[in-house]
Amino acid sequence: MIMYLFAGLLGQLFQVLAKMSSTKKDFAVANKTFVLKKYFEDEQISIYMSIAVILIMAITMKEWLYIKPGIDKYVTIIFVMGGAIGSWAFGLLLGKSKKYIRDVVDVKTNKADGIDNN
Repeated sequence: MIMYLFAGLLGQLFQVLAKMSSTKKDFAVANKTFVLKKYFEDEQISIYMSIAVILIMAITMKEWLYIKPGIDKYVTIIFVMGGAIGSWAFGLLLGKSKKYIRDVVDVKTNKADGIDNN
């Protein structure tokens, strides 16, 4: 069970780092400073929710293995994917960093294009 939880957390970590890298590039485009602490403050709800997905998977593993016994050979990869996809989905729905910086880029682009933001 510990290995499955670890696999799920690695999947989540992979996705969080991928999103962080992308967001950091967006901050550079917007000529803004990327602050790691602020990033984690803005993303903490989505990170906690994706951890909850991994824990729910662990708690319900017995049931879904009963329903589909053939998947017992793929439990580790299912946890990795559950962590990554859970992190991606909750980050997309609840994440604030990406939305913030994209709004900053939109305002700057509109200003450069002569479009009034009011």
